[in-house]
Amino acid sequence: MSERIRVLGIAPYENMKRLMGELASEYPQMELTIFVGDREAGLEIARQNFHGNYDVVISRGATATMLKRELPLPVVEIEISTYDLLCSLRLAGGLEQKVALICARNISAGAQRLRELMGLDMDIFTYEDAASLRETIAQLDRNLYHALLCDMVAFTTAKTMGRNAFLLTSSVDNIRKAFDQAALLCRSQARLRDENLFLRELLQWQIGYTVILDDSGTPFLSTADPTTPELLDMLRRELPECIQTPERKVARSLGGTLYMIRTKRIHIGPTAYTAFFYDTRKTPPGSNRTGIRTFTRPEAEERYCRGVFSTSGFPTDAQEEIDKILQSAAPVMIVGEDGTGKESAADILFLRSQLQNNPLIHINCAALGEKEWDFLLGHHNSPLADSESTLYFINADTLPMERVRQLLSVLEEMRVCSRNRVLFSCVCPKGESVSQAASAIIDQLCCMTMQLPSLRELSDRIPVMVNMYLSRVNGDVSRQILGVEPQAMELLQQYPWPNNYAQFRRVMQELTATAAGQIITAQEVRALLRKERYVGSFTPHGENEAIPLDLTRSLEEISRDIVRHVVNETGGNQTLAAKRLGISRTTLWRMIQK
Repeated sequence: MSERIRVLGIAPYENMKRLMGELASEYPQMELTIFVGDREAGLEIARQNFHGNYDVVISRGATATMLKRELPLPVVEIEISTYDLLCSLRLAGGLEQKVALICARNISAGAQRLRELMGLDMDIFTYEDAASLRETIAQLDRNLYHALLCDMVAFTTAKTMGRNAFLLTSSVDNIRKAFDQAALLCRSQARLRDENLFLRELLQWQIGYTVILDDSGTPFLSTADPTTPELLDMLRRELPECIQTPERKVARSLGGTLYMIRTKRIHIGPTAYTAFFYDTRKTPPGSNRTGIRTFTRPEAEERYCRGVFSTSGFPTDAQEEIDKILQSAAPVMIVGEDGTGKESAADILFLRSQLQNNPLIHINCAALGEKEWDFLLGHHNSPLADSESTLYFINADTLPMERVRQLLSVLEEMRVCSRNRVLFSCVCPKGESVSQAASAIIDQLCCMTMQLPSLRELSDRIPVMVNMYLSRVNGDVSRQILGVEPQAMELLQQYPWPNNYAQFRRVMQELTATAAGQIITAQEVRALLRKERYVGSFTPHGENEAIPLDLTRSLEEISRDIVRHVVNETGGNQTLAAKRLGISRTTLWRMIQK
């Protein structure tokens, strides 16, 4: 090791200081500073010299034990070996006559083994502090022991009390052994320090950034320069979920920048840390209007709880179909009428998949303009460049065939479906053919299909759905609704529900809010369904209301009013409305958005 080792020596007696100084010449890589002091005196010396930036401390006996407990530096202890004990006993006459050994507790264990092995006539006394030491020495019978053999503290105390004592010393070999251990320890520490600096340097040049926080949110390591308070606050908000889930992948937006983050829990000894590995992307202009949104698992759970099945329950057949789909990694096309819960089905597929801790990305095909479409297919920050995410293409049937061909080409060239879970949805009533766009996607990507039934097909479930809804909302209203009249239930079952579950939930919400009593009556149901403005048995004479037209306005404004009126008449079913008007569903959608 090229750097010098700064060593602080705390010797309990002058002769050891001399020996340590002489041995230092054998270790040119060491810069040794030696003081004499025992126990509290030695600790105080170490504290006073702590500014010297020492690498290691060398000391002996009780002083070394105290320094290990009180100092953050590594402490190497000079041993008192069996050989040292024998040498000291021989000088004190303890090999032939009775002696008392007075020492700190960390020395006594070796002395006891030696006494038992050699059958020595030796009593061993330990002490905890100066007061107990003086009391022990005072009680020793002068005539019982030939000599007192003491460590440095006991030796000094015995001398001040007028008792003859022999000092228990350490040999040159044990001092040299301590020097060797100190050099080895410092070399190991230096290597670890160099490796740490090396790894930090590598992290600085990695693609992306790394920030590591402890569980209190305090930074442990960061390669981001600078690590702004806003960034740290954003990462700290992720900590509770990260502690619960060891590995996650999330996307967060901050100050016009999108952060794609992977998290991992790391343990260093007993301490746990959370590592955030991320790269950044500039959020595309007008990103809140691009039709591309990223959700985390908690956000998907929250949205599902607000979805169409939160109060009506998921159909049993659909649950079984989801179980089968989850066994495959193939793309999925979710098919159904408007309001049948396609987004809730996508949420369930995401929340029950192995990728639930990674992002769920919604791509609304009907909302993508030219710039957004170019970004999706060609930008390096596009969701299609991600891995291990769930990509959900909503309204895939609204794509023109040219865009379908472009999308399929990119999905296959970039192997998007093998790196991610890919979901699509399209509007199509049961028994009808899916659009040309959806059909091309299904065929080319070998999609599994999931057909969601309309509420008309599940009219026998409506009593259960009504009771589930009432049970769910009774805790949120000022008065409880106990049920509905039998005739009212028949009306709900006979109703065609053109907008399916979404319409059902809206109707139930209004019924519970406006019901006069605790039982919803047939009259209340009939009045509300009539207000839904559908032609059928619920319109008194089966007659349509005339739509008033203001011919003083532009053709575009008049056309938009007609489109909206037809959409209302079909209960929000945009597919049926487009067929009645003789236009495509995409054209209809754009007209009502203006």
